[in-house]
Amino acid sequence: MPSNARRIFSGMARRQSGLCAFFLLLSVSSPSHAQPAEDEAQAQPTAAPNSVPADSEASARTSDPGTPTSPSAPSPAALPQVAVPPSGSEVPALELGSSALATPPSTSPANARAAEAEPTRTMSLGAAMAVSHISENGSSGTVATPILQALFAPRPYAGIEIEWPLALMLDSEGLGSATARSGNPHLGAWYRRDSGSAWWRVGMAITAPIARVNLGDDGRLQRQLYSQGAAAWGMWDDWRWATGRLAIPLSGSLSYDLDDDAALVVDASVGPIFGVSSGESGTDLLAQIAVGIRVRVANTFWLTPRVQTVLLPSASVDRLQTAAVLRADWASAIGKLFLGILVNLDEPLGVFGRGTQAWGIHCGKELDL
Repeated sequence: MPSNARRIFSGMARRQSGLCAFFLLLSVSSPSHAQPAEDEAQAQPTAAPNSVPADSEASARTSDPGTPTSPSAPSPAALPQVAVPPSGSEVPALELGSSALATPPSTSPANARAAEAEPTRTMSLGAAMAVSHISENGSSGTVATPILQALFAPRPYAGIEIEWPLALMLDSEGLGSATARSGNPHLGAWYRRDSGSAWWRVGMAITAPIARVNLGDDGRLQRQLYSQGAAAWGMWDDWRWATGRLAIPLSGSLSYDLDDDAALVVDASVGPIFGVSSGESGTDLLAQIAVGIRVRVANTFWLTPRVQTVLLPSASVDRLQTAAVLRADWASAIGKLFLGILVNLDEPLGVFGRGTQAWGIHCGKELDL
């Protein structure tokens, strides 16, 4: 082999051995590129949810290396802004009194019931009167039956009521020109509630047997006075005029709103009566019921037509007495005033019977319940 060829071949062999050594050195010193990407992801630490990226954190250190920074610190834009009033302006003072802490009253049903349960001392006075005129056997007379009433209500839903009925008659014979007698006073207690669109009341009372008649002609006129006074009311609450008898009536009332200007009104009572004086004896029963419609015709004015029926004691000539009533109510500054007319319908008093006393005029002031 020529000498020049040997020199070329030996130089190439030296270059190849040098290249092999260089690549071997690189393979030992550098990491393996065949490792999966998952290992690289697992090797990196998990960042906190509110952490700041490393590059921004590094830039923060670079900008101010002496100030520590927290990855979770909010940015200045997120901080609350405090308005500073300009110099010289007046700063309003804080109210720390009771007015600053005052809250509007609660109107929940529970608080309303609690407020209703608080005692409110209530005293009310009222009066009612029925007037009628009779003409019989050549004589005439005018009968008036005033009823004095007082109410004491220690609670809005409970009260004590007192009534004292009187009977007066102007006549042309007998005991002179006028006769006056007392009826049976009445002491009762009631309980009332509102339930939605309905209002109801129940009560119980006892009467004192003060109404009495004497013997002879005086007793005949006195008995006529009581019977005429009861007829002016259509025999309603007849225990007021029952001579020599004590009664324990139980009563109930219901008012149901049909709409804003009309209501159905029902009143009922029942009670035993006991003979205790004036020759009266034994036990009997009185019962009554009335149904009416109360209609508002003006802001403070109502009309109430109603029909009532009374079951009289067994000794009566006719045990049922029915009457029709038309009553007007006016809410005045001194209380509720009323005026009405009653017409007895059937025997023995009514227009469809013998008509001995067919009508009565009612007036008075109601108790403020």
